Amino acid sequence: MAVLLMSACAALPALASHAQEAAPQQPVPQSGTGPAPQALDEATIKAEMKRMVEQRKRELRPEYERRVREDGKPSADRWLRETAAEMGRRDGAAMRAKYGGMAGTAD
Repeated sequence: MAVLLMSACAALPALASHAQEAAPQQPVPQSGTGPAPQALDEATIKAEMKRMVEQRKRELRPEYERRVREDGKPSADRWLRETAAEMGRRDGAAMRAKYGGMAGTAD
């Protein structure tokens, strides 16, 4: 299940990179005053994406396991790919809106 979910959410790392690049440039603090805001933004985006993927796994696991029992693994895997892909699209749109990412991406 984890492999399918991760492959369905494969666009999220590219989204983080783009969102970080698209974020307004902020001045770099003087030496010794802490990390650059850009580095903090990238770390924030990556942490949020990791939390999001973990949350989706927890949400999907019970239904996936039920489908494996009742419908078989191939059918459950197909459901998971489709469902995780749709969740990934919605989560990606939310991340782009939150972090000022690109207006549209190829699905």
